[in-house]
Formats: sequence, structure tokens, C-alpha cells
Amino acid sequence: MNQPSSSASGGSRLSAADSPYLLQHAGNPVQWWPWCSEAFAHARQRDLPVFVSIGYATCHWCHVMERESFADERCAARLNESFVAIKVDREQRPDVDDLFMSACQIFTQATEGRASGGWPLSAFVDPGTGFPFFVGTYFPPEPAWGRASFIQLLEGLSAAWKDRRPALLEQSKRIANAVIDAVAVDHPPKKIRRDCAERAARKLMQVFDEANGGFGDAPKFPQPSYLTLVLAAGGEAGAAIVRTTLAKMALGGLFDHVAGGFHRYCVDSAWQVPHFEKMLYDNALLVPLYAQCSARTGDRFLAHVCERTLAFIDRELAIDSGGFYCALDADVNHREGAGHVWSAREVSEALAQAGFSTQDAASFADATGLSSDPNFRDPHHPADPPAWVLQMRNAADALDPSIERALRALHDVRRAREQPIRDEKVLLCWNGMMIEAFAVAGEALHNSTWTARAVTAAEWVFAHLQTTAGWQRCWFHGRASIGATLEDLASLGNACISLARATGEMLWFERADELFQQARAEFFDPSSGRWHDCRAGETTLFVRPRSLQDGATPSGTTSIVRLMIALATPGDALATCADLARTLEGIGQSISEQPLSMSAMLSLLADARALAPCAFEESD
Repeated sequence: MNQPSSSASGGSRLSAADSPYLLQHAGNPVQWWPWCSEAFAHARQRDLPVFVSIGYATCHWCHVMERESFADERCAARLNESFVAIKVDREQRPDVDDLFMSACQIFTQATEGRASGGWPLSAFVDPGTGFPFFVGTYFPPEPAWGRASFIQLLEGLSAAWKDRRPALLEQSKRIANAVIDAVAVDHPPKKIRRDCAERAARKLMQVFDEANGGFGDAPKFPQPSYLTLVLAAGGEAGAAIVRTTLAKMALGGLFDHVAGGFHRYCVDSAWQVPHFEKMLYDNALLVPLYAQCSARTGDRFLAHVCERTLAFIDRELAIDSGGFYCALDADVNHREGAGHVWSAREVSEALAQAGFSTQDAASFADATGLSSDPNFRDPHHPADPPAWVLQMRNAADALDPSIERALRALHDVRRAREQPIRDEKVLLCWNGMMIEAFAVAGEALHNSTWTARAVTAAEWVFAHLQTTAGWQRCWFHGRASIGATLEDLASLGNACISLARATGEMLWFERADELFQQARAEFFDPSSGRWHDCRAGETTLFVRPRSLQDGATPSGTTSIVRLMIALATPGDALATCADLARTLEGIGQSISEQPLSMSAMLSLLADARALAPCAFEESD
């Protein structure tokens, strides 16, 4: 847990933080505290509610609220007078984020009729219990979109704390109880339907977007957990859906055709215009899908996308011969996508300077959508001229050597522009995912360079995040901190399994087993078969979470189940199989009630059933 100094200024409390997100707020006039028990004690002493603001360094709307509200002297004065303000990096503290995001969805469902969430996450909390009594996301500096301004919200909640506190506290109890039911529910053991994965896959396949690939409408996310489930349990039709989706995503603007790598999501249903931030975990989870599908089908385009993504990671999100940073920002100079979009003139000049003929430049324009109307306009700066996010007409164009040479020329130009901010913290969980991506791609596509890169990154992680105080979740500019969570140890364990397969070296299998045994000792309840997300003893959390939902990344429980399957497969490993059976029965009720929220878990059930058949119903 971060321990702040006793100074009253937010800048001095956050100035030594090991989070770029917290450092972005270190100069605010808001008297920020990091997440710590001392902040709650200070709030109790002043008899004030706590304001918890959660976000991350590459979050566009987090930047907007910081500029509009937290950097504003008048707003900061109101916040400092009536609240104790805590700033949390959600990537460092997923346990804190999970609790308050669940609270936000529960609160908005009750007050607005639909569950919503996002970042920045804004929670107002009783300092005595840690229960939230009001939760939302972004609030504007002036009333807009049917929302009160942030100052109006502060004034209203401050008055309610003084005049109607019993009602607020009663509301906080109701929210907290609902959160506990959502993230730490104690279901009795239940056997799993033998066909539940196939049923869920068929349900997903019914909402497949045949025109564009993927599932559902805008905004559209890659959803690798959905793709993994459909690939595992959807048969030949499912494999075709996954291949189509992978191709459509990589041809559209979700993929960065100039530099490689995938953006976070698209604002439209046809993968044309992305939200431009690039996250390590998105790319780490997509690479194995591209590599394995290419290996199965011989699709050169999918292998090409895999190669360009790994090249981007190693070039722009990596420590030399080491681990991997978290993300690249969407914004440049307060404009989303400014580092990525193009005018027709910029492209024409870049290609002419690189020696392309007028005819070749025209062919490039046809292949990348530049000969059509612009497809991007910054909604926050409507006076800016329209621009282009480059697309690819088809896979043949993407593989054309002339097109590739033109893209390299544009990349040279883009590197001379002002660059987006890079979040230079290293997270154990996400590094495990990326190490596994390099190892899986190396094995599937017979690329020893990628396998070697996975090994060097893994060795770096073992050297820098395994400390005398135990495994740490975060490393930032030479300092490791914050005790590892379940997802951290499980993710690195799975990476070690992939390294053992790719290299044939038993050392990695042994390291995976050591990580599992440590995770079991710290996070497993053998009596119930449930896995906790964080270590015991976090006194500032009102419940010890054990989330089962597979969102942008697999849950910690899903990751540890995958590790158990891998460790139990080579031998009789009866103890591991017994743990697996207890775990599966412990989540059986949740799978029955919300199967698609556990899609990555469902993709494991065929292998799990072979090792722990007692956890499944005998017949359907």
C-alpha cells in the first residue's frame, strides 16, 4: 500500500508515486491522497466523505476531467473543503476498481434505468465503512447532456452529508450489499452442464456481424474472450467466424496500418474509426489468435498482422531486452488521434519525397481509402478539418511490397510528429500475457526470434518483479511495488507454460508450478473452491473481491483454471485435479446464471472436463 507524506498538498503526496496516472495529477490544486488507510483516517478525523477518483494514464476522458475540473482552482477549493480526495490508478489496483465499477453499474441501474460505467470513475464514500453512496463517471465543468456540473454535484453531496447523512448511509449499505453479492457471492457447489460452452457459443454466433465481423454494434471491441470461446466450442462454423473477424479487424482502422498493433476499440460497427489508445493487453490477447489461426489455415495475411503487431510491441512498448510498458495514449496535444490521422496532402508529400510515382501514389490511395471521402472528424474539435484513418481494401493489398514500402515512408513521417504519451509502468499480469503472446506466436509460426524475445522478457520479469517481499504487481522506473494479485501470478504461470512448450525446457514448467503453489497459498479457499483476487489484509476494502467476469482480460479465476489444466495434463497430478474440481463446482452457479460473462472460462471446459469429470453433470 502506498504511504503518503503528511504534507497537505496534493502535489507532494503524489509526486513520488509509481504511477504515471497519479503523477499526471501531482500538480493539481486538489489535495490528492493515494489509496491508503491514512486517507480514510484523515477523512474520519475531519468528518468528511471520501471522493475516490479512478482512471488510468492513457484514458482520454480522464485527461478531459483533469483539465476541466481537477486543475481548476475554484473546483479544487470546493473539493478540498468538503471531501478527502483519493486518486487511484485502476491498472495498479484492479481490486479497488472492480469494487467501485460494480458499485457504479448497480447505482446507475437503480437511478438511470440502465447499468453504465467507465473512466474516470467518480465515487463518493463513507469513510467509516468504505461503502459508496454515490457513483458515476465523468462530470462536466458546466451542466451538459442532462448531467449536473461537477461543482454542482460536490455542493449537493456536501449538503446531503451535512443534512441528510442517515439517508446517505442507508443508501451506501444497499449499494455495498449489492456489490458484495456481485463480486463475492457464496453460491453452493453446483455441477456444470456438459454442453454449456457449446450453448453459449451458439448464442454468440447468432449475433455475429456477417458484414463486418465481430459481435454486436458500435462501439465495437475486439473481445478476444468471445473469439476464444467461439473458436473452442463453435465447430467449423465458429472457426470461420473467428477467421472472418480477425481479417475484418486487421483490414479496418482498428489496426494501425502505419506502425502496427491494435487500438482499443472502434466507435463504429465496421472497424473504421478507432479510439486511438493502444493497450498492451489487447495486443497480447489478440496475437495468439492471429498466430494460431494462421498456423491452422496457412493464411499469410493473419501471420503478417501477427508479425507487425509484435514488431510494434518490441519497438514502442518494450524495455530493451526486458519487459513491456502498459500503453500509448490516444491523445496528442489534447486532440484524440492527432498522431495517427492523415490529410491527403500529407500522404501525397510523404510518398513523393520517398520517390513514389503519381500512379503508385494513386494506387496507394485506392488501397487505403484515401481516394474516398474522409472518415474521421474530431467530435471535440469540430473546427478541425476532416482527415483519414487508413484502412486496407483487402489482404492482397496489405501484403503488396509496394504498399508496405509506402507505409514505411508514412511511418518515418509520423515518427517526426509529436508522439502520444507512453505509460511506462510495467504490470506483472499484462507482461505475462505479452510473454505468452511472443511464445505462442514463436511456436505456432516457427519463429525462433519471437521465442527468444519471450525468454528474455520472462527472465527480466523474474529479476525485477520477484523481490524479497514477494512478487510485486508493478514496476516503474526501477522500483517494484504493490503486492501481486491472483491474475498476476496466474498470468505469469501461463506464460511459463507457453515457454516450456516453445523451448522444451522443463525449467519453465517448474516455475509455473511454483507460481501456482504460491497463488494457491495466498488466494485459494480449499473449503469452498473459491479464489480471491487479492491478498487478505486489505483493510480499506469493504469486501475481499473474487470477480469471475471475463472482460477485456480474463478473470483471475479463469487464468488460474487454465494454469491448473496445464499443470495437471502431463501427469496424474491428483491434488491439482482435485483443486480444479472444487474450483469448477464453486463457480458452477455463476456459469449457469451468466455464461457469456465468463466466456474465456467456458472455452476451457472441454479440457477441464477431461481432468475433473466429477464437476460436470453426467448427462444434459
